[in-house]
Amino acid sequence: MVDEATRKAKVLIEALPFLKRFHHQFTVVKLGGAPIEDPAVLDSLLTDLVWLEQVGVRPILVHGGGASISRAMEQAGLKPVFHNGRRVTDKDTIAIVEREVERLNEHIHDRIFDLGGAAIQLCPPHLIVQGKVLDPALGFVGQPIGVDRERLVRYATRGLIPVIPPLSVTADGQVLNTNADDIALAVATSLAAEKLVFCSNVPGVMTDPKDPRTRISSLTDREVRALVAKGVIQGGMIPKMESCLGALEAGVRKIHIVDAGMPHALLLEIFTAEGIGTELRLDGTKALRAE
Repeated sequence: MVDEATRKAKVLIEALPFLKRFHHQFTVVKLGGAPIEDPAVLDSLLTDLVWLEQVGVRPILVHGGGASISRAMEQAGLKPVFHNGRRVTDKDTIAIVEREVERLNEHIHDRIFDLGGAAIQLCPPHLIVQGKVLDPALGFVGQPIGVDRERLVRYATRGLIPVIPPLSVTADGQVLNTNADDIALAVATSLAAEKLVFCSNVPGVMTDPKDPRTRISSLTDREVRALVAKGVIQGGMIPKMESCLGALEAGVRKIHIVDAGMPHALLLEIFTAEGIGTELRLDGTKALRAE
């Protein structure tokens, strides 16, 4: 009993430098659609967010919803169509996207309250990301062009966890289906966030995608480009990595990729020196989560 209590106390003491470093700093967390549908995974991640807010970090959550949207489309007799990884979004589809995204957003908001935290929904008509049509051939699909930073900071500094959907809005009020990764990158860049964490279904960047033991704990921008040149990073990961490097160059201090399925993945990645995912950083910065 005493040994267990001592171990717990040691864990708290070891976290102290991290807590001091990240006090009142913004951490943007992007959560994909799949983890949202697993109650245990969702609650683990949301518990971490509530804990972060309670110890003085300012977390902001961006969520996806692709799988749920596809199911709702099929139930409505519509076949999901994708072009270069983007969902073709006509008038009927955008109505379904809005409905499903708002349902997920409300569910996440309510779970945060159930877990002892406080949150605010940022669905229409309260969207904070401004967008423009990405490609007319895709329909109502957006690209972020701005973030209402002042409003976002106001919420986050008042003890609320902003819950941001994968939607943006044009200057004339048209809601656009917008990639959640793009939203998260835009939000993190606008805040010059301390951290941007992508909660995915992989443990990070691996030299062998089939072997989690080959996870790379930390990568600089130079090392990322070398892995792209070698073909280790390929396919759809290349544009994502390019966007991440752009965010680092624009002021986001570190970007992390973690496996959402690992219990308390956020805390383990942020508050331990070795982490459990992959951190991306600019060349010349230290490879320590607390730095």
